[in-house]
Amino acid sequence: MQKRAQKWGNLLTKWFLVVKCGNNIYIFELYKLNTSNLDIYFFGTFNCKADAKGRIMLPVALRNQVAPILKDGFFIKKSYLSECLELYPAYEWHRVMAELNEKSRFDEENLQFIRMYTAGLRQVEVDATGRLLIPKDIISLAGISKEVVIAPIGKRLEIWDKKAYDESISATKEEKVKLAKRVMLGEKPSGDVS
Repeated sequence: MQKRAQKWGNLLTKWFLVVKCGNNIYIFELYKLNTSNLDIYFFGTFNCKADAKGRIMLPVALRNQVAPILKDGFFIKKSYLSECLELYPAYEWHRVMAELNEKSRFDEENLQFIRMYTAGLRQVEVDATGRLLIPKDIISLAGISKEVVIAPIGKRLEIWDKKAYDESISATKEEKVKLAKRVMLGEKPSGDVS
């Protein structure tokens, strides 16, 4: 038996498996998707329901987006800044942790931030029926009840109680324009002399 690998970019590895059985030689082509090299940016906002056990049925459109990374699992934690949960694909969480591990472990401020940032972190999976099971203690950290919104933020997903999400995105047109100018154009608020 022989194996030979050929890489196709960073996403796919093609393997040739040669097996000799008696006088016969069999050649198999095997393909492996390298999910650690994927750059998946989620899109779409999804209204869902959480049951009493903390299970959320993921909509088909979202399941299709996570399909390439489903087997690797996910990490979930309370958001550091918002009243929601953050769901990270495993590869993205490992990238975040690698970045945090570069910080000095001898600086008390670094350690305190890492403790607070990773508090309540759990590994979770999506089951065969497409349900995400969130532990009850984690779901209660964000005040999530029955009505849930799953909203993308780049390479991770935020899971909100619907009422809290609606409040977080409500703004007048003037507030939206000011925010867009500050974020996209780097404009400072009027009166800011810094």
